[in-house]
Amino acid sequence: MSVFAVYESSTGTVVGAVKAIGTPVPAAAALVGDALPVRLSLQSGEVVTLALAGRELAVHEADDQPAVFVEPLAYGVTLVSGQPVKPALAKLADLPDAPVFDPTGLLVKLPGPATEDTAVFALVSEGPDTLPVTGKVKKDADHVSLPLTVGAGAHAVLLLVAGWAGRLEEVTK
Repeated sequence: MSVFAVYESSTGTVVGAVKAIGTPVPAAAALVGDALPVRLSLQSGEVVTLALAGRELAVHEADDQPAVFVEPLAYGVTLVSGQPVKPALAKLADLPDAPVFDPTGLLVKLPGPATEDTAVFALVSEGPDTLPVTGKVKKDADHVSLPLTVGAGAHAVLLLVAGWAGRLEEVTK
């Protein structure tokens, strides 16, 4: 038995998974529709839904790994030239620093210099809207500020960085 891992295509971070029982690998849209909803309860008690657009997603058939159903953001698909290269999902290390808002946008910091350009994808709530932002931590740098303007207050943020476990959390500006 295997797993269909739904992953964000620029970072390889898994965002969901379903059991695969004798069926061919479907397109992402067949599994999630136009968008995959990602929900977060803020400290205020408000539940925010971020919409991860189906066009941002891909599906990979991987070896059965039950833990991916419990914590999908902790896994990734190894990509080379944008294509998955092996059937196993990789358990990803936790990104130690939470994203923060800085004067120009959303600041994403790695624990050390990147060994290669590293893709970054984020969804940020702004009222009822979901704002997608992308960027790269350049080789030998340890951070990037994704250009973004949001109002003051609490925001739901889904942060996906290639090679690191995804983070879904509240970030206050």
